[in-house]
Amino acid sequence: MLATVVRISGSSYGGVGTRMVVRDNGATVGLVSGGCLESDLADHAREVKRTRTPKVVTYDTRGDEDAVWGLGLGCNGLIDVLIEPLDPEEARDVATLLGHALSGDAPSVLATVIRTSDGATDTPSVGAHALITRDGIEATGDWGSGAALDEVASHAEEARAAGRNGLALELTAAEAAFEVVNPSVTLLICGSGPDVVPFVRFATQLGWDVTVMDHRPVAHTGSERFPGATVVECADPSRLAEVINLTPHTAAVVMSHHFERDAGYVEALVATPVAYIGVLGPRARTERMMGELTKRGSSAPTDKRIFGPVGLDVGGDGPEAIAVSIITEVSAVTSGRSGGHLRDRSAPLH
Repeated sequence: MLATVVRISGSSYGGVGTRMVVRDNGATVGLVSGGCLESDLADHAREVKRTRTPKVVTYDTRGDEDAVWGLGLGCNGLIDVLIEPLDPEEARDVATLLGHALSGDAPSVLATVIRTSDGATDTPSVGAHALITRDGIEATGDWGSGAALDEVASHAEEARAAGRNGLALELTAAEAAFEVVNPSVTLLICGSGPDVVPFVRFATQLGWDVTVMDHRPVAHTGSERFPGATVVECADPSRLAEVINLTPHTAAVVMSHHFERDAGYVEALVATPVAYIGVLGPRARTERMMGELTKRGSSAPTDKRIFGPVGLDVGGDGPEAIAVSIITEVSAVTSGRSGGHLRDRSAPLH
């Protein structure tokens, strides 16, 4: 069974589109809250498994002590969660839609039918999904004649504007929830030293698409040293863009520990559309590198995408602490955040 947050009002742990899989044995994968709702959702999932009928469960934590169902969370929000039964084929279909959204080059919109109108004819089925991209629409599940599919497509821009909070709209014969799905962060790490190992581990745990690049033929050891990452060889840094596809959703970190090679990587990266270029090493090394690149006529010294020394100032020592520092900076930059303290943020947290 698949549990998906389809509507929120007020505070919530995650936005619309936060998901959790409930296995047949009751075990769960993922979180839709900080662990507060999961056991109750698993109980509802057992009913959905028995009846094979999707349902929307509402959690209202805005009242004192959450008196309606007694969990006392105090989160001050209302959350609607759709629980739907998925056979293997349906699960593959939904996973394919999400995969296409995450691998896209621009935010897309996923529409899900969460309620049908009583007595209406030619209605789509609850749990029908449609992915709307700049290239068109891809659907799974029963959308009836397709009229509802045309309706959801017409609301795509409105849904994009709603962002993380999503959108729930009444259609002619149903109600649909809309979520914005942003492409996943793609991370390029130039270098394959020991300090790359925890960096790859943390990044893949975040669901990022990670590629490790090295000038040596290290692909044969890649699966062992860097599980979850792709390992590629690039003997000439200037040909970097020929080896890997670099997009505005790519963050690159240069950390080969070889001055000339790192300078070559930086020079090549500034000619690409990547969102972020991190340079490992002390400030003096980075300044020396920028001086060398200035002599070559490179625009790198004035490129605001370059962060060197790389990482946020979070303290700590060792490869793991350095990896956390870099990952938090990459996350902040690619999310359009400053990386400051949340206690000092007056705008919504998400």
